[in-house]
Formats: sequence, C-alpha cells, structure tokens
Amino acid sequence: MVSQPHIVFLTETWLSNKIPSSLIIGALPYTILRFDRSSRGGGVAIIIRDYLSYSTVTLPSSEHEITCIDLFHQSAYIRLCVVYRPPTYSLSKSESLITCLSDIHASSPHPIVIIGDFNSDSLCTHPTPIDRLFLDFQISVDLTHCHMFPTRGNRCIDWIIANDPSLIPTISIVPPFPSCDHSGLSFSLSSPQSPSLPSQIRDFTRVDYSAFFNYLLSVDWFSLFCDCPDIDSIYSAFSSAIHSAIDLFVPYRTPRPPSLSYPPHIRRLIKHRDALFSKVHLPSVRILFDQCSKKLLFEIDKWTRYSTRKKLSRVNDLYRHISSLTKPKLSIPELVSPQNLPVFDSISKSNLLASEFASHFTLDDGCLPSLSSSRVPPSLSLFTFFPHEVYKSLRKLSPTCSTGHDAIPQIIFSKCAYALITKEFQSALNCVFDWTQCNQLSLSASKCSHIRIGSKQASPWYSINSTVLPLENNVRDLGAQVRSDLKNSSSIKMRAQKATSKMFLLLKALPFNCPSILILTKPMFFHYLASPFWNPHYSSDIATLEKVQHTFTRQLFYRCFPSPDYPLSLPSYSDRIKTFGLRALTERSVIDRTSSFGINIELTTSTPRYHSFPVRISRWYSQLPDSIRTAPNIRMFKRRLENHPIIAHLAKLT
Repeated sequence: MVSQPHIVFLTETWLSNKIPSSLIIGALPYTILRFDRSSRGGGVAIIIRDYLSYSTVTLPSSEHEITCIDLFHQSAYIRLCVVYRPPTYSLSKSESLITCLSDIHASSPHPIVIIGDFNSDSLCTHPTPIDRLFLDFQISVDLTHCHMFPTRGNRCIDWIIANDPSLIPTISIVPPFPSCDHSGLSFSLSSPQSPSLPSQIRDFTRVDYSAFFNYLLSVDWFSLFCDCPDIDSIYSAFSSAIHSAIDLFVPYRTPRPPSLSYPPHIRRLIKHRDALFSKVHLPSVRILFDQCSKKLLFEIDKWTRYSTRKKLSRVNDLYRHISSLTKPKLSIPELVSPQNLPVFDSISKSNLLASEFASHFTLDDGCLPSLSSSRVPPSLSLFTFFPHEVYKSLRKLSPTCSTGHDAIPQIIFSKCAYALITKEFQSALNCVFDWTQCNQLSLSASKCSHIRIGSKQASPWYSINSTVLPLENNVRDLGAQVRSDLKNSSSIKMRAQKATSKMFLLLKALPFNCPSILILTKPMFFHYLASPFWNPHYSSDIATLEKVQHTFTRQLFYRCFPSPDYPLSLPSYSDRIKTFGLRALTERSVIDRTSSFGINIELTTSTPRYHSFPVRISRWYSQLPDSIRTAPNIRMFKRRLENHPIIAHLAKLT
C-alpha cells in the first residue's frame, strides 16, 4: 500500500485452497497467481497489477512449487518465474527441480528471470553437493546471479538469476516482513509504467440535461439518416450527433489520483524502520529494529481492525464486505491466438471469440430427424416424473401388485416380470442414445452410472453404446449424495464440511474480535445445515451437524475472550452457546419446523417412514402443551415455544 509495486513475488505463502485470492487482495488493484502446497506450509505466489498484460505458463511438472508468467510490455515478452525449494529437498529431488526449470527456460525464446528462495548458497566458499548442482545448472543454461546480498544471516539463499543481466539495472535489499527471517529484494525490470491518468475527464454530474434533451429533440434524424447507404454509415452519423451534444453540454473535470496508503503514524513507523534497517548489522540497532517491526505490525493490525469495524456498523455493510472478500476477483489477461501470439486489433479479437464460441457446437449435417407419431415412445414410459404413471407402468408388467394400509405401493415381482423390467429399462437407454445420435447430440457414457435401491437381488448390468455402466453405492444427484440404503449420512457429512469451510473463511475475512459482529456471520454458513432434508434422527448424524456450531463457538471464545489457561479453562459447549445467546441446532430445528398448525400424527409400520422428518414433526407437535398449540398466530407460537423448557426435551427425541 505504501510502495505500490507493479509485481510482488512471494515464497512460503502458507496458503491453501480454502483461502480465496480475493481475501488476500481485498480492494487493492492487483491480481494474484498462486501455487499452493497440498500440505501445511510452502507455496508461492505472484501479485501483479491489474493493468499489466500477461499470460500464465503451463508447467512441465506439478510436483514443484513454481509459478511462471510471460509478461508483455514494450512490444516484447519477459518470462518471470518464482520458485521455492524447501530445505528438505534431497539431491534427486533437486535434480528434478533443475530439470523442470531447464524445460521452462528452453520452452520460450523470451528472456527469463527466475526469482525465489532456493535454500542454497551457490556463492559460498565451501559449496555442498546441492550447491554445486545449482551452480552447474546456472552455467549450463547461461544464467547469471544478479546480486550477492546476504538475505538470511550471512547467506545468499534468495536468488534473482537471469540470462540477460541488463534486464535488471538496479537491485536493493529491503527490510523483511515483521514475521519473516528473510530480507526482501527490490529490483527494477525496465519497469512498465502505469498508464498515465488523463488530465481531464467528462463530469456527467454537472450536465444540464434539460438542454441536452432539447438539443437531441431538435436534431432531424430522418434527414440525418436518409443519405446513409448502409448500417455502418448510419451508426457513424448517430455517434457524431451524440458526441456533438456531449461536447456542448458535458463539462470536464480533473480526476483525483487513487489513494492507497496507510495513515500518517504508520507511514512514519515504516520510514523509521527503513532507517534502522540500514544499520541493522549493529547489535544495539538490531534490537531497536526488532522492536520497531513488532510495533509496526501491531499498529497495522490495530488500524485494520478499527477501519474495518468502523465500516461495518450495519448488518448489510457486514454482508457486503464479506461477499466482496469471499467472491473470486477475476481479471482478463491478454488474448492469445492459436499460434501463441498476442491479439490486439478488434477484428482479430472478434474472429478469435467467434472461433472459440463455434468450437463448442456441432456442425449441422442438414438432415432433419424423423418425428415419431407417438408423443412418448413406449420405452420411455418409465422416465415420467409422476408416481401414478410409474405405478401404472409397473402394474402392467407385474402380475401381483398390492397397496399397504399407509398408501405406499407395495409391488411384488415375479422373475419373469423382473426380467421384463430390466429389458424395458435397457430399451429405454438405447432409445435415449439413438435419439441423441439422430439429433447430433453427444452423450458421455463414461460419466454415467446406475444405483440399485432397496433390493437384495443381483443387480443387472446396463450399457450405453456398448459401454457398461458401473454400479455405484453412492451417487451425487442435484447436489445431494444418494446412497443405496437411502441414508443421508454422506450428504450430511458433505454439508457439514462445507459449512465448516465457510465458517473459517468468514472468520479470516473479519480481522476484529467483536462478538456482537462475529455472531452475525452465523447465518452465512448456517444455511448449509438449516433444512428439513439435513435434519436427521441418527445420533451420529446429529453430532456431525452439531459439531459445526461446537467449532464456531470455540473459535469465538479463543478470539473474543483470550486466556493463557486455554484449553483447560474453555467453557463447555452449553455454557458457550448461552454466553453468545445461541441455541443448539437440534433445539433450533424444533422451533423453526414445528410452527405450523393442524399437524396430525401419521400411523405407520415402516421404520424409515417413522423416522422421517414430517412424522417426527407430528410427534413433537403432539407433545406440546395446549398453551403453545393454541397460540393465535405463528409469531406468538414461536415466542411461547422458545421460552418453554420442553424444547430441550423435544430435541432429545430426535
């Protein structure tokens, strides 16, 4: 925010896929390119200004922490690569890294600059075998060290190497981050200049719109367009008239430069720290430098918390702020032709867009498919969404069909009828495939599968275009995990994981420790759990959902009420939710889902039906006292229900 560099190269970012890039960048005019380590630690990133034109480079190997771009400026390319080599790399692993860098270097004719933390000092007087390995690599590919500054202690383990040293005219060592033990490196790269701000821009807030409209009404549009032979000349005449009106009635103003800076007291601390860094080799100055760095980190953190909290005084502002940080920040890099050349003119861009759009469609063969006289082919009768139609179709095939007392069809198939149903279903799949072929549509049979629900018989094998469909025990359908035993455990676990991930993301986005504001973020992840479909009756599933709120309240206590005695002095879950004014999820489901009137108890002998959510609701409702059930409206019903001790009892019945 102070230096406003064009590009920042970072190593050991410690980022993961749970942290979106927008949370790191915030409102700053930058884009971030990342390579995150799958495990804890590591990672590299490039933070680049929005207006710079670049293209990402496909890496020959994904096992190393490397991010590479081709920066386009001044009608030329420069390949920029950031690398992190952990100190735990063995000799063979280092050889693999060198092979990958050699391929990146050889795959482009452009100049290349490699920046990174190699944890190797190839300039030392007594190099190790790994140091000699990197030294041989630099000599073999004609790369040159552009600096000899020690970046950690007296070792030069952070490198800037290039095949053309003239690309980097100046390099300087800069103070490290307060939490980092490596000094930073600042260098210029024939730096592309930021686009110059226009000296004057149109000010549409000071327009006399009545005079503007009267001017446009006075234009004789028919006479203006009568001599135009084609649409292009009509558009040019129309544009000329509009621009003439803008020149007459829209004044100019001087734009304000963008402001991205810390307050004065933090800028003074940064200047003082930089002055101490020039004498950091002295022991007494080193102590002052460390103290200044810690104070700077504290002041930045304090200012960030205060400024964010001040902006989020209303709930809508809070949700808008979190949404801006959690949504991905997209940027449009330069367009590149199939020949890997940059595209600048409008005609080439239009043709490139048209070819990309057309590539996703099938060329029509001109043949119209024959239309069947029947609205629905007989083999597709089983694909209707109406249960009574499915029931009638199955009844035609089954010699025996009865209905239980709870109005659920109970169908008994003979072996002959079972074979007919299997044959009919395969015929339906063949019909679907034939229809797609006739209409020039593609059907990916490799992505298809089938699931067998509620039968102990050996499942038949189905196929599409000779591709056998695998039998699955757990499939994803419309966002829900459907199991062969129709239990919701998989879906509940997935929803709980999403809610937990969203919860941590929200807590990372808010830098302050105010309980009254942090509690407001609960609805933003609680909606993953608050649904009748995810309201289970198994104790293990209930514990899975409840664990999300366990974690949420524990994190709030750690942040809002810090204590050196944690975790021994951490209150119990019931005490935590009382402190924050929350309810257990099981209790909340009772309040949210029983606020209906006229609920009757359904009698059923089916175990799954007995434990289903609607039947459980009727049992809960029947146990409520008359003072609650006779409430005059839903609002009064909920109020009486929340204040009654029977809530805890009903929650246990789940």
